[in-house]
Amino acid sequence: MLSWIVCCLMWLISSLAEGCSKLPPVDNSVFVGKEIEGQTLGIYLCIKGYHLVGKQSFVFSSSEELDVSLPECHLGHCPNPVLENGTVSSYGPVNVSDKIMFKCNDGYILRGSNWSQCLENHTWAPPFPICQSRDCEPPGIPDHGYFEGENFTSESVVTYFCESGYHLVGIQKLQCIDGNWNSSYPTCEPIQEASKPAEQIALEKAIHAFQEGKDLCSATENFVRSLKESGQTMEELKYSLEIKKTKLKEYILSKYK
Repeated sequence: MLSWIVCCLMWLISSLAEGCSKLPPVDNSVFVGKEIEGQTLGIYLCIKGYHLVGKQSFVFSSSEELDVSLPECHLGHCPNPVLENGTVSSYGPVNVSDKIMFKCNDGYILRGSNWSQCLENHTWAPPFPICQSRDCEPPGIPDHGYFEGENFTSESVVTYFCESGYHLVGIQKLQCIDGNWNSSYPTCEPIQEASKPAEQIALEKAIHAFQEGKDLCSATENFVRSLKESGQTMEELKYSLEIKKTKLKEYILSKYK
């Protein structure tokens, strides 16, 4: 047989004194439970105007010594609202359906709802917001790169650069806006040889082959072979060199006019 018990834990109901005497008291609460084979299973419920702080459900054994951390019933239907780095428009105990407003301190920005309401189930909705600093955390640093700028306050700017042999991919300047950088930081990618003009690559390979030759004959053969592998003819190489020569001559003349 299951025996249901309801104990007002102010210990004022004499008819339940024997069953309730086995349960540890929690002021301003009601214990609702049932007995099963010498054990009492149940929960603590705070009376109207109070909210529970701590564990709610328990299992008590009549043959064992009680060693549990009991909850408490605090004044107010919902837990006291707390907003770090901000203020709450709440004075005294909170009742069901009460609404509160939130405001952040100077230098912080509100993230979330600026109000909340105490519900019947002793919870707040919408959830409490947070007050986030308007300053930013130090930005990330890409591999083979760095940034210039030591100030991370709101509206400040940092500029990114890459090491020699690498080029920047992404936004070079980031700005701190209300606690967040306006973009993700860039990356530094290796400068690829393919980014050079085709004729320049062909010329470099041919000259390199010529320089590595042990004698004039083998050097010339290596030069011609490298030129063919690059897909460029001798006439095309000659034309390319003539154009470079003309541009160099024009540049020198313009400097000495």
